[in-house]
Amino acid sequence: MVSQREIGIDVESFESALKYLMRQDPDVVLIGEMRDKDTFQAALQASETGHLVFGTVHASGAAQTLGRVLDLFPPESRELVRQSLAFNLRAIVCQKLLPSIAAGVDRIPAMEIMISNPSIHQLIREARDNEMNDVIRSCEGEGMRTFTKSLLELIEKEMVDPKVAYEQAPNVDELKMLLKGISASRGGLLGR
Repeated sequence: MVSQREIGIDVESFESALKYLMRQDPDVVLIGEMRDKDTFQAALQASETGHLVFGTVHASGAAQTLGRVLDLFPPESRELVRQSLAFNLRAIVCQKLLPSIAAGVDRIPAMEIMISNPSIHQLIREARDNEMNDVIRSCEGEGMRTFTKSLLELIEKEMVDPKVAYEQAPNVDELKMLLKGISASRGGLLGR
């Protein structure tokens, strides 16, 4: 069963809808367009009370998503937000919709998936967001995925033109190396 609240009919404002969200006793909460501190604060509070919260944020990757969220808060509050995220965040899924070359498929997503594991929790707590891609890359067998690896798979499955993949790749050289069967892993080069 889905219960939706419409601004102007069910609630006066988006802010009041978020404020009274928990009185409805939801199992799952979906908040689209998390663009301000109050919205994200409401999402954090819901997650801290054990609710499953899905939200959308415009960002280009997992680490950038965290940066985007933290930028919503004043500097003196960011450490508390980091601690809450380290404890409550379960995953970040980023996608870029690309034109497909497969018959009958107009667009296909390239996806980066970061699942919160103990390493990710520690990086969030210690403000080492720049190291997240290394953890994602090293944990790809555990359900995580980098954009580069996703683009590689789309090229190999002939779903995306390599030229389009290069344009979207966070690291074009890494993608080209992967296409040649060479992977950069933990500072060294290993065959796939």
